[in-house]
Amino acid sequence: MARSYAVSFTAVSVTAAQDLIAIYGAAGKMCKIRRISVNIAASTLPTAVGLEVRARFLPATVTAGSGGGAATPQKLDNGDAAATFTARINDTTPATTSGTAAVLESNGAHIFAGYDYQFPIPPKVGPSQAFVFELLNTVTATLSGTVIVDEEG
Repeated sequence: MARSYAVSFTAVSVTAAQDLIAIYGAAGKMCKIRRISVNIAASTLPTAVGLEVRARFLPATVTAGSGGGAATPQKLDNGDAAATFTARINDTTPATTSGTAAVLESNGAHIFAGYDYQFPIPPKVGPSQAFVFELLNTVTATLSGTVIVDEEG
């Protein structure tokens, strides 16, 4: 049975394109990415702009991004164990792969509306692989975002 976790960042001042949230697979486990979202998190509206977002699967020899920080996956069921996968948030230097990255979702939204997407078929991330939810354009805003992950194994 899968254990569900949320990886989030809250009210982060974003001024550059970046890996909003990255999920790195763990040995002996599979992660399924259920949902991705990003929205403004301020009482004052930012300048109107579009958000260009992309979700990518990095298949092999992944080098984590930098410039952001580590994130602690939060279990959605308090009875579950801590997650074994690792996560990073707000890396301004993107993660890279020695394989061919696959674009799983590429879209956009007005910053006032935010962006929320549930995968109809959740992509799987195994050991030595990664999933990255990216902001491709430069915005100046305070944002929050979440990736919902099921861990199996």
